[in-house]
Amino acid sequence: MTQSMQDREYELMAAVEPVHWWYRGLRDLIGRTLRKYALHELSERRVLDAGCGTGENLRLVRETLHPTYLGGFDISTFALEAARRKVPGADVYHSDLCAPDFHADCYDVILSCDAFSMLETEEVRRGLEQLARRLRPGGLLVMNLPAYRWLASEHDLAVGTRKRFTKAEIRKLLDEFGLESVLVTYRVFVLFPVIVLARLPSLLGGRPPAEAARSDLARRLSWTNTPLAAVLRWENAAIMRGAVLPCGSSVYAVGRRPLA
Repeated sequence: MTQSMQDREYELMAAVEPVHWWYRGLRDLIGRTLRKYALHELSERRVLDAGCGTGENLRLVRETLHPTYLGGFDISTFALEAARRKVPGADVYHSDLCAPDFHADCYDVILSCDAFSMLETEEVRRGLEQLARRLRPGGLLVMNLPAYRWLASEHDLAVGTRKRFTKAEIRKLLDEFGLESVLVTYRVFVLFPVIVLARLPSLLGGRPPAEAARSDLARRLSWTNTPLAAVLRWENAAIMRGAVLPCGSSVYAVGRRPLA
């Protein structure tokens, strides 16, 4: 993916991320996760967003946990500039998930949303291992990742997705790097058939060249935006009550570094 294509997608993300149903649903689930699991007994909390994009999740973490240290890195200069504007005071810096720089010795929470999908398999393992090693005992790794290789479409071309995951793959990776699987589930389950139908022409081979590809974010929001976000909030509440959804367009995982 060229830098101009990357910046085009980040510009779209920065514009729609605060209001788009998909992002609202993801932030709702992250917020519920942090409120349920994120170590409220601690007087100090250190949080890192690995692949922070344009900063909406950083803003969510700040408002939810009020961490004593809040950091985020990304490879995109455009995204970092947007994140700094949204979350002044956060330690936002340039780094790469393949070989991440860390500005703290250890973290209580590391968040990574869809960034690992931009890497190849060995790069995913290398980057995830380094994140896992930086969690303090009891610390959490919270991840969202695109699901199912067969669901790769024009959207993936536009945003630079190289890899999609299954729930079993994520469980295996968490186990490999010594993390307990607190929660591993698919998400966007109720709307999954609609997403598959919307991408069907692309899935059947009607993809444009990479430079002409447009992501799902390029579609205009309509009156359905708020109802769709409400569906995801309902789904998120079920997940927090212990539901493990059988399929969906994303895999959502929470891993924890054992205390001993």
